[in-house]
Amino acid sequence: MSFLYVLKRRIQRNLPKPLQRKLQEAIYFALYRLSPARHQNFFNSGFSPAEAPWTELAPFDREPLQATLYDKVLWELTRDAGRSGAEWADILDIGCGLGGGVQVAHHRFPQARITGVDVNSSAVSVCRKRMQPFPGIRILQGNARDLPLANGSFDMIFSVGAASYVGMDAFMKEAARVLRPGGVLSFSVGYTDKEFADQRKIVDELCEKNGLDVHKVVDITENVFAAIAEDVPRRRELINRVPWPFRDYALDWADMPGTMRYQEYVDGRRLDYAVCCVKR
Repeated sequence: MSFLYVLKRRIQRNLPKPLQRKLQEAIYFALYRLSPARHQNFFNSGFSPAEAPWTELAPFDREPLQATLYDKVLWELTRDAGRSGAEWADILDIGCGLGGGVQVAHHRFPQARITGVDVNSSAVSVCRKRMQPFPGIRILQGNARDLPLANGSFDMIFSVGAASYVGMDAFMKEAARVLRPGGVLSFSVGYTDKEFADQRKIVDELCEKNGLDVHKVVDITENVFAAIAEDVPRRRELINRVPWPFRDYALDWADMPGTMRYQEYVDGRRLDYAVCCVKR
């Protein structure tokens, strides 16, 4: 385990929550600027087994596990929730990163207007260039706790991982604000030392608080961990190109074997799950 990562965890745990978030965002910005991650399409753990068409369709075939996780969230969980996909005119990706998820959404819903929002200016810059060939896609810089979007702007909202960093309460409150009645919110989230039953209760409470009805809550921990283990060779090749002294920290960030996060999965202390709900 890297010294930088252990030091960061110790410092972060002793900071007030607003400063904890600021530190996390600063690290997020640095990783995009200093690592080869900016040349990828996704920045998530993935879902195994990878499924078609992502195993064969470019550019997703280079990261099919990651594309599959997005597809599970925005397609599989939502197909029988609220309106049908054919009726979704406006779709939002919260935490769009480099735009891989936006492209998955465009593939599934080519008729929709798709918006991606991310707090990271470096990621937004790269994403905007990549999305230029798609006239129905726009990319904005903004914080998920205060989205630069009007009330009731979207028929469907999806997100992979952003709620873990934003916090469930703030994430769901703001997502519900910009969602139209009858619209669908679908997202994945992960925590350490959390029981699924306890998290399910939190989801129920937050949905009730924000005028949402729970459609599905699914434990995907086993699939996410399998994807991490399967993806080790690709991640190791990328990490070998990270400048020193950030390389050891990148190992921890990428959940590589021997790191704290990887061991949390091995010990059964990590929980990943996906939520789909509908606005009343």
